[in-house]
Amino acid sequence: MATDQNGGRGGPSVRAVGPPSGGKIHVYVIPQLVGVGTVFARYLGVPSVTGLWIGVAVTAMFTVLGGMKGITWTQAAQYTVLIIAFLIPAFAISSILTGNPIPQLALTFSDITARLNQLQVDLGFNQYTQPFQSFDPLNILLITVTLMFGTAGLPHVIIRFYTVPTVKDARSSAGWALLFIALLYTTAPAVSVFARYNLINTLHGKSIEEVKQIDWVAKWEKTKLLQFVDKDGDGKLTVAPGRAFNLIPGTNRPDFKSPNEKSKNEVFINNDIIVLSTPEVAKLAPFIIALVAAGGLAAALSTASGLLIVISSALSHDLYYRIINPRASEVQRLLVARVGILLAVLIAGYFGQNPPGFIAQLVAFAFGLAASSFFPAILLGIFDKRTTREGAIAGMVVGLIFTATYIIGTSYFGMPRWFFGVSPEGIGAVGMMLNLLVTLVVSRLTPEPPKEVQDLVESVRIPRGAKEAHYH
Repeated sequence: MATDQNGGRGGPSVRAVGPPSGGKIHVYVIPQLVGVGTVFARYLGVPSVTGLWIGVAVTAMFTVLGGMKGITWTQAAQYTVLIIAFLIPAFAISSILTGNPIPQLALTFSDITARLNQLQVDLGFNQYTQPFQSFDPLNILLITVTLMFGTAGLPHVIIRFYTVPTVKDARSSAGWALLFIALLYTTAPAVSVFARYNLINTLHGKSIEEVKQIDWVAKWEKTKLLQFVDKDGDGKLTVAPGRAFNLIPGTNRPDFKSPNEKSKNEVFINNDIIVLSTPEVAKLAPFIIALVAAGGLAAALSTASGLLIVISSALSHDLYYRIINPRASEVQRLLVARVGILLAVLIAGYFGQNPPGFIAQLVAFAFGLAASSFFPAILLGIFDKRTTREGAIAGMVVGLIFTATYIIGTSYFGMPRWFFGVSPEGIGAVGMMLNLLVTLVVSRLTPEPPKEVQDLVESVRIPRGAKEAHYH
């Protein structure tokens, strides 16, 4: 496969297959906007829905004014804020709970996990570290594969390499990114243990009146992302398995007027507030709490803006300019791009207000769609000279339809998990393999790419003069 700009046989150009990315990436924009809304809701003291729409407006303005180059530079600054904001509280809480300031070492060598496990069992939960509580080993493997290859297939990540001047710079930036990502992701499991332990100790068995006097509790209550109900009338809170409230029919949102009497649990905590609330629960200094808020906002804004740029480019250049109106001027294409940003952010905002799942689940769905659609085309475009345009398009269509149908059917329409019990979060790995198979077969059944395209693939794999080569 190759990226011939004339659209000739030999591979789908990036532009030719751009439009499908727009619809797929909407899924990934949703959790980013939910994250932005959560921050605004907490620190402006407004309900979560109001915070969400403030976030939608800020993100749209940020994207329209910044453009690709502006967003790329601001993302570098935002990631710096993010990594600092995530690590400093982790070091502080690790030191407070375990005496070891390095979270990875504290999680491995201290007794914090044993203490949390015992606390969980005492309250009727499974042990926190019990393996495969929600998924079996097969699903754990497939989810891991989906997340890994889904990351490699995200278009808004790939196009970042076009903002650096040389191949050498692209490679070095990828190396630094992997280092910082590894640092962030190896810290996350420790933070989750610390957060769970502190939340239970802060809330369980405490007087409701006493808890409501806590500053961070009162502020999160205003957002409707933290709520209590005294089911047994004893005036104390009980943290237990199950929902504290029933869901509003036909939605994934709790009905705070309808306690769930089947469960003893009296505390509702929205999963999306855990990271933001962790430094407050641990009683860290106010400047650290503010830093975490800034980091969360920076992360969500930068990712959402990058996604919206890709969507608008797909609509204005790939769909409108190359298919609908090839004579469109730059002004017309820019107008279509801005309208595309507005439509995309409004659609994402609607689903953020009526979320089809919590943030982590939506991210897993988006990565599954990326793995089953774009990654095989990228992989074969580098390593298989015989891959053709027809093969790549057929593979992407089959992989995307299979994965999307499975996710939507099993998650929202009661369809059984008919493919060996694979979860919707992990089905992207199966869609990816199906995509690869279809691409290879169809490519062998269609005429091979022209010689100049095959030579281009060779030059990609063996980039002689990479230090001097510049992107154009």
